[in-house]
Amino acid sequence: MKEQVDKQLVDEAIEAYVDWREECVGVWDAYERWARAPRIEAAGAFSAYRAALDQEECASDAYADLLARIARGRRSVGRLFGRTIFALNS
Repeated sequence: MKEQVDKQLVDEAIEAYVDWREECVGVWDAYERWARAPRIEAAGAFSAYRAALDQEECASDAYADLLARIARGRRSVGRLFGRTIFALNS
């Protein structure tokens, strides 16, 4: 049972990682729109950029919380998770 819970947490953490990375892309996209916005649209583009930053922060917090839960639950899962993330980044 414990192993299944650990696997579920790792799966959730991988999903949270992907969500966070997608939000990071959203931040860069919003930044580019703000940087290229005509002066009349700059305030709105900046607001969208700040909203994207807030969403990215929420996603990173969710990811960090799951990693902390995994670390508290079972130290050896961290090594498995690290290899998984390494594989995703390859």
